[in-house]
Amino acid sequence: MHELSISQAIADFVVGEAAKRGAHSVSRVEIEIGKLSFLNPDQVEFWLKLSFENTLASESELLLSVVEAEISCQKCGYEGDLMMETEPEYHFALPSFCCPRCGSSEITIDKGGGCVIRRIEMLVGKEEANVSGEGMH
Repeated sequence: MHELSISQAIADFVVGEAAKRGAHSVSRVEIEIGKLSFLNPDQVEFWLKLSFENTLASESELLLSVVEAEISCQKCGYEGDLMMETEPEYHFALPSFCCPRCGSSEITIDKGGGCVIRRIEMLVGKEEANVSGEGMH
């Protein structure tokens, strides 16, 4: 259940950034969740809403998107999806951390491996302010 700790860390970061900027409120938070982070977006949203209660972000709109995994193979040059295999006894997809073309384990995860706050919109004074970028992985 690492969704709780990740969500709390996100909430702390968002509220901290808003406080540093003297914001009156946070109106929107955009988060990208990588497929290989193994975070459940519904659970992240649930815990974030709870973590934001009674804070500057309590009324914020949450936009969560899932980023598919992309890899590159150091051996054959393959670039693309990481194959996911479903294990019938577990009913969820497990990644095969090897190249789907040549089978090499010499791969680099290029995309979809983390959780990133992409944008925070907040009301500072009478104007909307944006904090963008890779604030948290």
